[in-house]
Amino acid sequence: MGDNSFPKTDRILKRSQFVKLSLLGKMVQTRYFMAVILDGESVNNRIGITVSKKVGNAVERNRIKRIVREYYRHRKETISGNRDINIIARKYASHLPNAQVPDELDKLFRKISEF
Repeated sequence: MGDNSFPKTDRILKRSQFVKLSLLGKMVQTRYFMAVILDGESVNNRIGITVSKKVGNAVERNRIKRIVREYYRHRKETISGNRDINIIARKYASHLPNAQVPDELDKLFRKISEF
């Protein structure tokens, strides 16, 4: 795999990890996305993506997840530390055009880096 791969070690996979993150983590938000952040035990940053049914149908939810995953995959080296981050799409995130989602994620990750 290349440098832009997205291995399982970079992902939050288990429900217990998501629950721990939601209970103990700090929240950062923008208009279309929220992030819950917690210092992790792993060597590198890990990310989880949550898109509820409030956002839209399966096609819209999967589109948002794909875009967020791709955004993170290309920029994971720029995020310092070893945090667990859960990106949560808010209700109107599905109304964003594909070109505007990275701009919103830039705003979110700037807030995460200040944290």
